[in-house]
Amino acid sequence: MQAMRFSVFLGSRMLSGLGDQILQFAVPLLVYRSTGSVALSGLAFFIEWLPRLISLPLAGVFADRVGGRRVYILADGLRAAACVITALIMTLWPGSGMAPIMVMMALCAFCYAQAFIALETTLPQLVPPADMAKAQSWLQVTNNGASVLGPALAAVLLIWLPATQLLWGCALGFALSATGVLGLTRGAAPAANPQSQHRALLPELRVGLDALLAQPILLRLVGLAMLVNLIVGLALATAAPMTLGLFGQSDQTLASVQLTMGLISIGAFLLMPWLLRRVAVYWIGQLAFLLILAGGLIMATAPSFGWYLLGCGLSYGLCGLFNVFIRTERLHWIAEQQRGRVISLMVLLNQLSLPLAGLIIALLGDRVAVQEIFLMASLVCALGYLLLYRSIAGAARTRALPEPAQPAAGSRR
Repeated sequence: MQAMRFSVFLGSRMLSGLGDQILQFAVPLLVYRSTGSVALSGLAFFIEWLPRLISLPLAGVFADRVGGRRVYILADGLRAAACVITALIMTLWPGSGMAPIMVMMALCAFCYAQAFIALETTLPQLVPPADMAKAQSWLQVTNNGASVLGPALAAVLLIWLPATQLLWGCALGFALSATGVLGLTRGAAPAANPQSQHRALLPELRVGLDALLAQPILLRLVGLAMLVNLIVGLALATAAPMTLGLFGQSDQTLASVQLTMGLISIGAFLLMPWLLRRVAVYWIGQLAFLLILAGGLIMATAPSFGWYLLGCGLSYGLCGLFNVFIRTERLHWIAEQQRGRVISLMVLLNQLSLPLAGLIIALLGDRVAVQEIFLMASLVCALGYLLLYRSIAGAARTRALPEPAQPAAGSRR
């Protein structure tokens, strides 16, 4: 029964991921085709990510108080409604400009954070600790599968539909995701924490902050993740200007950028079960980081679209492998009753470099060549890694292979 609940939850996450991916493809395309400005593309990316970060601390508190299942249903339900309303506005009033799109993205970004933390706090209730790395891998496979299917589906639909009509597909994915989680039994998600029901918000956030500060390795993991997200953020913020502008490719070719990212991700994860039996999660994370950094350097020096595509695929496509390490390692250092609050703060800090990447492009994109920005960011990330590597390596609990789970006495399984 537990395996079935996990499968339903995974399927719901896949549908939600499809909605996310189509949305992330359609909006940058609309912005760049409408404005032709690299700086405005970066500004749009900044606006897309800022509400996610603002809402993350609240997401942890909501998940702990209300329960992950309820938060997840509400978040994806609101995203579906926002996409439907925006699609109607863009259809009935074509001259309404970019304002409806930006408002929709801000709302969807806020709800994305709620759904993300609800998923993180629910997963440990569905799988035992010994299987957590494998479960996180399956979760990443689901996310990466959506990153392949989403752009591919969007590219096909663009043959017959304008980009604004892709919002209907986003709404369908979010609605089906909410419905799937709604169908789970109540035991599938963590119950609300009765001890936190009547606490004030700020003390709740302070609990998570104190727990984070008490474990220096968690702060170092945050620093490492911020470096990764800086390169990934630059890649996402400039995908449309680089593909359509610098390399002169078509709208459908833009979809191939995200498609390549997803294919590399899935190819890496097909090796994950084999790797987990032979290599500790820690070393998988370190290799992924170095390949992400290599991808940033390739994008910084790419002489053609093919080389750019390879660099983009490495940087984003291997981000999932790095995430398996981060997610698995941090669970060793966070008490279960504080999980939602601490993880929400960690994700908030991890992702600060994503809107920072958009802000960098907004400020410099029309004055400095994008490839020069990639080169500077890659060098900063290389230096940061050298500063953090030794302290993380000395404390990481994922450096050793996990021992095989032993059946409990009297167990029928």
